[in-house]
Amino acid sequence: MNIRPYEEKDIPEISRLYFNTIRRVNARDYSPEQIRAWAPAIHGNAYWLERFRRRHAYVADYDGAVLGFAEYAPPGHIDSFYVHHAHQGRGVGTALMAHVESEARHAGTNRLYAEVSLTARTFFERRGFSVVEEKETEYGGLPFRLFLMEKYLYARGC
Repeated sequence: MNIRPYEEKDIPEISRLYFNTIRRVNARDYSPEQIRAWAPAIHGNAYWLERFRRRHAYVADYDGAVLGFAEYAPPGHIDSFYVHHAHQGRGVGTALMAHVESEARHAGTNRLYAEVSLTARTFFERRGFSVVEEKETEYGGLPFRLFLMEKYLYARGC
């Protein structure tokens, strides 16, 4: 598996991965109505090109297949972080997170933070993130419970 910056040719696979992961994995923690509001359709290329213009996007690639992707925006915000539903629990997310952490350290960033779904909370906790605040946000007019989580890469004060 190779972690690399996304390429425009990856976008259709990223879009399907995002949609299918929400529909198949996040569905265990959210209602059918919430899932439809969160992922109502597979987004077109323009949606992702605009998102990735403002963030660093990385993919986990294996033999040309996108197994996961993450968005990182300095100075420490992890935005989208998704692993293909068929590759959960196989180290894809761990490899992506290690890459994001490495990029953040290289940039001199000490604190990573993310708004994390119920589904992803345990993954982030296992990688050293702590819950700062439980929050509620809205997608498509429906409330969603999530967690603001953070991780310090160096001891505070360093």
